Amino acid sequence: MLPSEYRLTRVKDFEILFKEGFFVGAAHVTAKLWRFEPEKYPRRNYKTDDLKIGFIVGKKISKRAVDRNRIKRQMREVVRLLVKDNKVRSGYMIAFSAKPNSLGLNYSEFEKDIISILNRAHVLV
Repeated sequence: MLPSEYRLTRVKDFEILFKEGFFVGAAHVTAKLWRFEPEKYPRRNYKTDDLKIGFIVGKKISKRAVDRNRIKRQMREVVRLLVKDNKVRSGYMIAFSAKPNSLGLNYSEFEKDIISILNRAHVLV
């Protein structure tokens, strides 16, 4: 499980991320990234060294919650290991979103896509 200080949970934070951020995509996963700008949203108490990460799997992928939760668990584990090894730069808000073709993928394919997204966004150390 991703430690709670890295979780992106509040709806308002997701709204700010999708309003301000930029997309980076891969074959099975897309990500929306935003570099924190604390002066832009002073009431949110953002810090330039924060790292907040969220995961989105819509019902278009599968109507079954079991399938959607499996995809989220796999993506979360890839990111958890990267954060644990200090391979992700701080100062970003990131939301990973699964594409419809991600149903039935294994862990290594998610890992490959997430690492390529973070590399192209210059967030991987």
